[in-house]
Amino acid sequence: MMANEMEIHITQWALDAYLDLKHRQVFSREEYWSIIRPDVLLLKKYPKEVKFANRKFWSLATDETSSHKLSQGYKMKWHQIGNGRVQLRLTVAMLRDAFLCESYDKLNEKQERRKLAKFKTYIQLIQRGQYITRGVLHYEHDNTREKLTPTDISS
Repeated sequence: MMANEMEIHITQWALDAYLDLKHRQVFSREEYWSIIRPDVLLLKKYPKEVKFANRKFWSLATDETSSHKLSQGYKMKWHQIGNGRVQLRLTVAMLRDAFLCESYDKLNEKQERRKLAKFKTYIQLIQRGQYITRGVLHYEHDNTREKLTPTDISS
């Protein structure tokens, strides 16, 4: 890791959501390796990377029940992903490092509100140290395999 780079922690919630999306074939292997993963790796350079200024890609999450912004909660957004051309979301808690919380395909506003309410709870749990990490995302990978590589998973 280079100096001043954030670590990107893969929480159990993020891994479970990724496996669900992958199982449902929401995005292709090609989209994962060429679009989604490179974008997520930009978190290492947060906030210096210019893509974070694009509100269609990155924005503060809002608790719709109270209309308050989640000061440490953000959403990465991709549009027209997969054969179903879905809106893909990834919630990220920006604390001392980046914590990937949950990814989902946005179906409607009601579902989005439920996901963001859960995200608010995830941030609180991370702050209290009550979460499971499944690894740290690294630049290196073997894109000939579908699974996470040993550099992605830490014991």
